[in-house]
Amino acid sequence: MKVVRIKYAHSEPLFWRARLNVVEAGNLESARLIAEGVAEVGYVPITLAAELGLPVVPRLAIYSAGPMYSARLFAGRGGGGPCAVSETTVSARVLTKLMGISFRKIDDPWRGLEECSQVLAVGDEALKMVDKGVGHITDVGELWWERVGTPLFFAVLVARRWDAEVKRAVEEMENSVAAFYENPLPLVEQVARRLGVRRELVEEYYMRSRYFVPRDGIRHMEREAEILGLPRLKFLDV
Repeated sequence: MKVVRIKYAHSEPLFWRARLNVVEAGNLESARLIAEGVAEVGYVPITLAAELGLPVVPRLAIYSAGPMYSARLFAGRGGGGPCAVSETTVSARVLTKLMGISFRKIDDPWRGLEECSQVLAVGDEALKMVDKGVGHITDVGELWWERVGTPLFFAVLVARRWDAEVKRAVEEMENSVAAFYENPLPLVEQVARRLGVRRELVEEYYMRSRYFVPRDGIRHMEREAEILGLPRLKFLDV
């Protein structure tokens, strides 16, 4: 059975100790892989889970309760108006809803800093911009927390079915996160080296990242979908 992993550093704690057949994908491709049956379970942006009717497993997710660092609107130096990387869906939708910003899609956020007045970057490139001290206008997770007062779910775990095999995969990921929390330093140093950023930034990043869905998580996800104008989420009974 194949499990989809979103390719950014925020996924590392979920998979570094998990014994799984992993398929790595970007935000948009991840949903396609599961919707088309290439994989049975994995992480997708909450926007696409709602729009495609992919059932959510309410045990694991990638979310924040405040600043996330890897989803920020940076200050650009160009006159091309606001731009967003083509891989983002949740963050762009949040900023459009809460700040009324319309974005032009770009593929290279670093080039966007020269061409655009504002650049929404996500994932590893956003972390690299934070490390280099690129000025930002707002952090998406922080904005949501201040305006809405609930955690912001970026990616949710979805599955085409719920059975013993899928349950085992979920438990592998839960155990991986638990192992990370017991001894985070090896993974922190590994990610810092791979991205070429300060270890202290990665430590802070993982302190702010959340993975285990809390007891009221379903309610918060439903509220998020409602605010963002998404179809009603479906949840698996696990």
